[in-house]
Amino acid sequence: MPTVKKQETVAELKALVGRSSIVIGAEYRGLSVKEMTALRRALRDADVEVRVVKNRLFQLAAEQAGVAVAGQVVEGPTLVVFGYGDIIAPAKAVADYARTARNAFAPKKAYLDGAVHAGSIVGELAALPSREQLIGQLAGAFVSPVQRLATLLNDSIQSFARLVDARAEQLESEAA
Repeated sequence: MPTVKKQETVAELKALVGRSSIVIGAEYRGLSVKEMTALRRALRDADVEVRVVKNRLFQLAAEQAGVAVAGQVVEGPTLVVFGYGDIIAPAKAVADYARTARNAFAPKKAYLDGAVHAGSIVGELAALPSREQLIGQLAGAFVSPVQRLATLLNDSIQSFARLVDARAEQLESEAA
């Protein structure tokens, strides 16, 4: 019979997995308490949650959340990173910490869009621009042709106005 504490842990993990857009399983063995605190602080700034989980409890929570495949991100001692909303921000935070810390921390697997991927996808996602940057680039791509058209039309109107002024001056000088 599972204990009440384990049932509460599974329920909490189920809620985390259920609302996560990305779940990253990472190797954390060999990290000191100071490094672990720095890791948690760096990831908390990116608005993600970090948990060290028991594999079986996490797998049960993933099954109960309806995403049993997410349970595959844990194998061996695993630190699990839960990201919500934009998947790029948590990936960037994890990749930045792994790159700058130069310790044993390394992403092993990631669950997103209904599939489990190798940990290398975290670095690939981190290389992508953020959602806001992509929206800005898309807006720029839409606005650019309209701006060119407006410039061309304005230049045409100005050219026509200069032509009319020149003709009016010519007619005035002939009349005088």
